[in-house]
Amino acid sequence: MKREEHITPRQADIIRAIVSEYVLTGEPVGSHVLVDKFGFQISPATMRKEMSILEQMGYLKSPHTSAGRIPSDAAFEFYIHELVSLYEVTLSHKAQLEEFYRSAIMQLDQLLKSIAQMLAMTSRQMGVVFAPTPSGSVIKRVEVVSVLDNLVLVIMVSQSGSVYQKKIKLDRPVSQEELYKVSRFLSQVFMGYELSEFQEKGLDFLAEAERYLGDLSEVAKHIAFSLVYSPFDQAIYVEGENQLYPKILEASEDPSEAEFLICKLSDRNYLKELFNQGYGKDPLMVRLGLDIEGHHFAGYALLAKDYYVGGRRLGALGVIGVNRMPYDKLIPTLDYSAQILTRVLSQRAEQASGEMTVPQKM
Repeated sequence: MKREEHITPRQADIIRAIVSEYVLTGEPVGSHVLVDKFGFQISPATMRKEMSILEQMGYLKSPHTSAGRIPSDAAFEFYIHELVSLYEVTLSHKAQLEEFYRSAIMQLDQLLKSIAQMLAMTSRQMGVVFAPTPSGSVIKRVEVVSVLDNLVLVIMVSQSGSVYQKKIKLDRPVSQEELYKVSRFLSQVFMGYELSEFQEKGLDFLAEAERYLGDLSEVAKHIAFSLVYSPFDQAIYVEGENQLYPKILEASEDPSEAEFLICKLSDRNYLKELFNQGYGKDPLMVRLGLDIEGHHFAGYALLAKDYYVGGRRLGALGVIGVNRMPYDKLIPTLDYSAQILTRVLSQRAEQASGEMTVPQKM
């Protein structure tokens, strides 16, 4: 959102001051507080006139029980986008984030969990991180392990270090020794490619499976079809629910609506849908107010940022919560966390590609 032309510089300063004070206190902001605390060189009467104009423009709201004003979703959106264009990640803040994440970098799942924790701590809301999507990850190897009778566990390892698992039921029991052969074949044909490539181009290479595997070719085909057309679920790391849910109950006048919202935000499939709605539109996705199944929940905010490796979007990270967030700290934390994650995944992909030779498709 760009600054509206009809907003004067002083009105923009007033919006920023009211949002920052409201985030800090949670109370309506009066004209005297703005003049005394923020150093505006105008009288409280002039300030009230400016606040009245901003209310008519939709940037402020006036609670019935107070002479002060609270920011509307439009004011929060204005404030957030101003921060996005102005913020800089300080060297000390970079060092703090690097130190927090350093111990987790060796294990990707721990790094993703740590990022979600940092976002929750910074926002005092709910931090969400989506692991690299399986369909967009470059495959390093595939392993098939016998579990019980004709049930097998298929493990796919990506170049970035992500590990995906799913159980598949075969038509007949297969020994582990035979599954080793199937694993070698699948690793050879999948290595160096993304699942999405096979989703687009098909599985013609499986015609060669019988020449390499004989009677085991049907097993390999069954597993390959399951990998490509019924892919792994994308892991989601969520932290801070115990911070957010009490705030939802406190902010809502209708307990049933609060329970409905909590239920939706607890649904991992809904979170994935919510984060994908803004994919590719802006470097930072900002949503003020949540519209869910015909219900509008004002006073809530979603900030999200995608992360990429080699130009491919692999996932996203962000925060959901009531709109009283410390955006001046949250936005640089969100941005630099995405940078760290991209850097770690890129380094791992480079190391993995250097360790292997990509075969030609059969």
